[in-house]
Amino acid sequence: MSYEESIKKMLRSVLQSSKGGVSVTRLQSDYMSLCGEGIPVRKLGYTTLEEYLRSIPSVVRMEYRMGQLTCFAAVCKETAHIAELVAKQRTSKKPGHSQLVNCRMRPKPSNPYMRNVKPRSSLRQPSLGSSSSWPMNRPRPHVSYGGFSCGVYDQEQIQGRLTQLLTKYCSGLWLSKLPGVYKDMFNQHLDVQALTDLAKWTSICSVEKASGTNRTDCLVYPPLPPKPFPVSTTNVYKSPLAKPTFIFPPPPVNNSTGKPASSVTFFSPSTSNPAPAAPSSPSAVNVSADVRQKLTELLSKYSNGLWVHALPKLFMDTYKTPFPEHILDNLHLLLDICNVEHPLPDKKKSQPCRSLPSGVKVLSSVVPPLLVLPSDQYPSVLVTDALNSNTVTVRYVGENYSNAQEAMEDAMCSFYSQSSVDHQRLHSPAIGQLAAVRGEEGDELARVQIIDVMTSNKVKVYYVDYGFSAETSLTSLLELHQNFLSLPFQATSVRLAGLELHSSHPSVLSTLDSLAIGKILLMETLEPCNHNETSVVVLYDTSQDDDVNINSACLKALQDKTMDNPLTVNTTYQDVCVTNVCSDGLIYCQLPSRGTAKLSKLLDKTEAFFISQVTSDSLVSRPFGGKLCLARYKGRWSRVEITSLHGRVVDILFIDLGIPASVEVTELREMPPPLLNDFLVIPPQAIRCRLADLSVPAGDWSPHAILWLKEAVLGSEDCRMKVHTHTHTHTHTHTHTHIETGVTFSKFQNKDIRPRNCVDLPPGQNMDVFVPVACHPGHFVIQPWQDVHKLVVLMGEMILYYNKMESTTTATQIQKGEIYAAKVDKNWHRVLVKGILSNRLVSVYKLDHGKHELVSSTQLRPLIEEFRQLPFQAISAQLAGVGQRQWSEEVSMIFREHVENRGLVAQVESVLDSSEGKADLWERRLTVYLVDTNHEDRDIWIHNIMLDVAGELSSDT
Repeated sequence: MSYEESIKKMLRSVLQSSKGGVSVTRLQSDYMSLCGEGIPVRKLGYTTLEEYLRSIPSVVRMEYRMGQLTCFAAVCKETAHIAELVAKQRTSKKPGHSQLVNCRMRPKPSNPYMRNVKPRSSLRQPSLGSSSSWPMNRPRPHVSYGGFSCGVYDQEQIQGRLTQLLTKYCSGLWLSKLPGVYKDMFNQHLDVQALTDLAKWTSICSVEKASGTNRTDCLVYPPLPPKPFPVSTTNVYKSPLAKPTFIFPPPPVNNSTGKPASSVTFFSPSTSNPAPAAPSSPSAVNVSADVRQKLTELLSKYSNGLWVHALPKLFMDTYKTPFPEHILDNLHLLLDICNVEHPLPDKKKSQPCRSLPSGVKVLSSVVPPLLVLPSDQYPSVLVTDALNSNTVTVRYVGENYSNAQEAMEDAMCSFYSQSSVDHQRLHSPAIGQLAAVRGEEGDELARVQIIDVMTSNKVKVYYVDYGFSAETSLTSLLELHQNFLSLPFQATSVRLAGLELHSSHPSVLSTLDSLAIGKILLMETLEPCNHNETSVVVLYDTSQDDDVNINSACLKALQDKTMDNPLTVNTTYQDVCVTNVCSDGLIYCQLPSRGTAKLSKLLDKTEAFFISQVTSDSLVSRPFGGKLCLARYKGRWSRVEITSLHGRVVDILFIDLGIPASVEVTELREMPPPLLNDFLVIPPQAIRCRLADLSVPAGDWSPHAILWLKEAVLGSEDCRMKVHTHTHTHTHTHTHTHIETGVTFSKFQNKDIRPRNCVDLPPGQNMDVFVPVACHPGHFVIQPWQDVHKLVVLMGEMILYYNKMESTTTATQIQKGEIYAAKVDKNWHRVLVKGILSNRLVSVYKLDHGKHELVSSTQLRPLIEEFRQLPFQAISAQLAGVGQRQWSEEVSMIFREHVENRGLVAQVESVLDSSEGKADLWERRLTVYLVDTNHEDRDIWIHNIMLDVAGELSSDT
């Protein structure tokens, strides 16, 4: 079979698995998830994917669906029966892939070694002399180990390419995605230094920080074109396309009057109030009658509206004519044929204005300026008072704040102590008036505001720089000189995020009083705010060994402890459900309790709520550390807590399962408002445990030990747990199950499980490889690059074969240690059965990809001889040149970013020997050097990067 025919065969397999078709924009990702690489359009002699698809009508049928170009598998005689089966599917394939794949929470990248990578399309051998004998400590030029040079680069060439690239992204492009788009378009990496210099190239592009969001990314736009004529901003409305804008067909016409049934309204993205239609602009900007007619026809097909940024491409696809770009900047020209609105204008709620914490208006002709917020991401603040969580009074600590205040008060003491100055006392105080007050000892002065006149000689004042109120005598008050009104009032109010609905709850106020008031804390402002808006913040106490999230502590104070299952030492609990086993031996489990029962009912109500409501209305718009929300797990909504943010990706913890994950912010949902209070009072149901009478090793356990433990306890139908000791941090438990394993865990730990030698590759030989799985430098999986395309073809043939016989096959007799075909995520894989659980789940190892999976026993089929001819592709390996050590999670993450899902060159150093001779193919283990040869000027040896990173982290600690 030729290379082109194999691609057609795999493409047909991808399309046949989707009843509703696959959009052109998603086809490459679906193809890559099956084949490990995208469709090589240029190698096949085509410039675009759409051009290639239209050239093979016998394989792909294309048509427009919901404004998108969608691909379907063309039916032929050989695949007619498969198309018939797919057509009978009850539900269509849902777009997207679950991202709950991380088994450990990942820290924020904080060093220059981090980067995003993609699989390579070609390989070359490492440079001669660049081998493992390269001295580890020899001086190297100043480079970034992300794989990009920081030295001199061709600035003129890159600027020209960026201009060409941005013409295709006229609405802007995220800076983090720019290197990947550049690589896809020009087949060359974008120099790191160029990313730094982008802000200086104002004639090439404009770089802006995204406002109104919590992401740290920037948007890159093409430069604004020169205006063809001066236009007054008072009579022409510019549509800000950086914000979402929607256009609708015109409203229906009233038959009796011949006029629209409702007036045309033009909504601005920044306000919910209708703006008046702008008068016509000069004749240089107009819309031809032909374009108006085509737009009217086009919008008539989209009665529910259309995104403006999608209009040019849709116009081009429909009429094969470019859309006049100037219309996008002058949408008022279309008001006679359509409506232009911002979606959900009622969601744009105004923020509460920032006022003095005293709540009393200042009665003075001269008012100090508003306090300028610090530029630090986590400024230090002193919490002085808290009426509720929506009115927490703080003072910033630092040079421009508390130090400036002390200098002003010293100046006040000097000024008011001068006998030559006539200091009149304040004889007629008024509420709201500013004044200076002497301390009890008479040597201290402070600024205050009168908030109540109690008697003729007694007033209540608010210390505007300290954030508290007190009673004082009228004789202590002096008129405040205007010299001391230039410094802003230092006390300001903030709102604690996530506590708006329980701001005055007694438990919240008690927690704030004990954990926050009177302490210096770190404060994180969630989003940029104007001077007249109250900041929404998260407070952290970093004075202890572990950082304390004050917002989270207040939320936990709302929990009903009676809904938890209190643990008693030396008590055995029945019907325990083990939900997760971590790589360090920690076990998370659920016990029957009132909370578990109520939580199950609430999650059922949540499913019904989101079925009846538009889930996009519940998107999390303001993520922050400690926020409680919902995410999908195994097809159901579950409670999660956000643990850290990385731009549009967040780390979360399923608090009722003990499972960490990393997901997109768009995959999170707010808890339904009718159920929010019920959700908050239920404590997390995942109990953290360790096995008793078992020595805890330093670092992570071996993968084999963790796999055995997962097979023994995960998914067990009858599991009992006996509590031996109980501490405030975790519970040491001894777990008994009814699973027959045939070996105790302690024996398994001590057993020598080193893989045996079955590899004939001599040391020093180079081989092109692909890395599908990478845990850390001590354990990863490689695939021979030369056979990757053979594996892709094989998997396609397995899909056709097993999907055809799926409805007629009887139950398969499964035995541990045997090889089968297993259906995992709608693809068929060659697997080795590692264990059989009592709940009809089977633990399998994917022999071609090196991954462990749990599948239903009904998804296994005998592996016929035809599919056994290709050698199993997954080879276990460890990195040479770094020695044996415990790798931290941060170093492991850097290693994964450099090698996982990438094509590299592996230089074999040695093969682990075994006294038992030749082992099975999947048990072989290599020690190899990995080399990134994707760069034109040099080869990058991965072990050197790992040594540098490990040394840098050890020196920091």
